[in-house]
Amino acid sequence: MFKENKYYGEVWFKSAEDNKCFCVLELINDEVHITTNLSERLPAYQIELIYGVFTGLGYLTFVNCKIKNSSNGIVETKTYKPKYTFACAYHLIEPIGLKINEFQIDNLAIVSWVRKMHRYNSLEDKLEKEDDVVHNTNITEDLSIKITKSTSYTSNHNFFRMDNVGYVDFKSEKKLSILESIDLYNSFQKLFHFLYGKSVQFKAFNFKCLSCGNWASLYYKDDFNKENISGFIALDYDTIKDDLSNIIKHWYNNEGIGYCADIIIENLLSVKTSHSRRFTNSYTAFEAYSLKFGNKIKNSSFAKDLLEQKQLLVDITNIPEDDIKTYVSKIVRHRDYLIHRTKTKNNIFSQFELLYISFLLDYLVGLGLVKQMEVSDKIIEKIIERAKSTYQDMQSVNRLLNKDLLVDNNNKVQPSM
Repeated sequence: MFKENKYYGEVWFKSAEDNKCFCVLELINDEVHITTNLSERLPAYQIELIYGVFTGLGYLTFVNCKIKNSSNGIVETKTYKPKYTFACAYHLIEPIGLKINEFQIDNLAIVSWVRKMHRYNSLEDKLEKEDDVVHNTNITEDLSIKITKSTSYTSNHNFFRMDNVGYVDFKSEKKLSILESIDLYNSFQKLFHFLYGKSVQFKAFNFKCLSCGNWASLYYKDDFNKENISGFIALDYDTIKDDLSNIIKHWYNNEGIGYCADIIIENLLSVKTSHSRRFTNSYTAFEAYSLKFGNKIKNSSFAKDLLEQKQLLVDITNIPEDDIKTYVSKIVRHRDYLIHRTKTKNNIFSQFELLYISFLLDYLVGLGLVKQMEVSDKIIEKIIERAKSTYQDMQSVNRLLNKDLLVDNNNKVQPSM
């Protein structure tokens, strides 16, 4: 939607269309900011709707505009930060009651996920283009999703340029509100993080206007983007393409899967979360999974549910089978200490150990969920291998990297003088 970081135009209120004011639109940290001397006569902290027309963008509608800055001089100037920005080349978009049934999001992370690269054949001096990748899934009888990795072209007299692009398209037989459409995309983003571990702010969110039949655009800051890959499951498209339709259908149709996965997604997206908080989230995710999908054990508890997966615990952690029960009891003890403070601090894990127990619980839930989504044994085995690598190999390496010479020496008995 935005090809530049700054645009110029005019803005006005619907109640005073003749009072148009000059405006500068800037894109700062993926958020829209508009600076103008347009202001309400009465004090306000947020303006519901501001309309405008901008060179290079067309007609714009700004929704839920918080006043970020205000300065008084010869002319009063305000900077607004809208939550949603609608753009159309043909007419103003009225967001209240707006309905759509077809929309497309341009997300460059799809390109990294699919990993189909064009190659230059130096022997024959020609470019060998990979075919487009298109994956269609009918989520329900009324709703379908299409994931595409393709190529766009730009040229003039001086150059010819090819860019890889990635799209996700939704098409519904029913009319959807804008918030319902955003929820569908958010669900895709969560699935993308669950499977791949990375996403970015979308470049464009285009929808077909039902009133005129032309395409218009929506922009907002996406809360589900994270450029650093998490490494949780991290399955690329080629690995999972045969199972992808099953996964998508279960993800959108099984509320229990979304309920459990949301807690894992929170861990994946959180920045600078304490290890204790992360562990508590993972513990809660496992409890939720056991409640929704676990075996119905009489007088069930976290410990009993976790011990039901004893063999998987042994495979991932390499802890001797005879020690697993003690290990599980210590996990419960640490959780009770964090939540209730009813236990002493003795015989609990270090913060470093707690992080990898959190990873372990997330993997147990993740494995359970992908089994519910009817994936192949090949995918299950890959996730188990990644879990083992994280818990055993990565933990060993990071233990060395996080070794603190001063702490280690302080714990040693000092020689008497």
